[in-house]
Amino acid sequence: MRTLFKHTMALLLVALLSACGSSQSTPATRTIKAVIKSSALTANMNIAGISLAISLPVGVAPPLDSNGKADPAATVLITSSSPQGQTLPGATYTPATATVSGQLAVSAIVAAGFAATDTITIHLNIAAGATPVESDFALLSFDAFDTNGATVTGLSPTLTTTIQ
Repeated sequence: MRTLFKHTMALLLVALLSACGSSQSTPATRTIKAVIKSSALTANMNIAGISLAISLPVGVAPPLDSNGKADPAATVLITSSSPQGQTLPGATYTPATATVSGQLAVSAIVAAGFAATDTITIHLNIAAGATPVESDFALLSFDAFDTNGATVTGLSPTLTTTIQ
């Protein structure tokens, strides 16, 4: 009985010690939130569609679907006072290289029309080891269309990035 107790204690000690030591934990996923807001948008402009593109540095990508393409539902969030009739026709992602910035182009539609307080939030992932800064992101293009499909000009979109 005494031998059984010693062996049990030895096995318990080995099990406890093997659980200690250097544990390898995966680093927390870091994300970027890019918010696009059109500051010149006013009531009754009837903006129903927006198409935009932003630059992305190396190591930053949108959430991807199983085919390796940008997943619009996981990438783009429209915050609208008219949540009915929202669609995301697409998101096209071109990865950055060592010499050229990447690009993410998205389209968003709110059938009832965007309101002056509405925003488009783009969620991006940061790869391990990448160190992007807010100035790495730029709004490359911004086009707005009214409920009849006509181009709306004179808007002043802003891009605000937050690295978390």
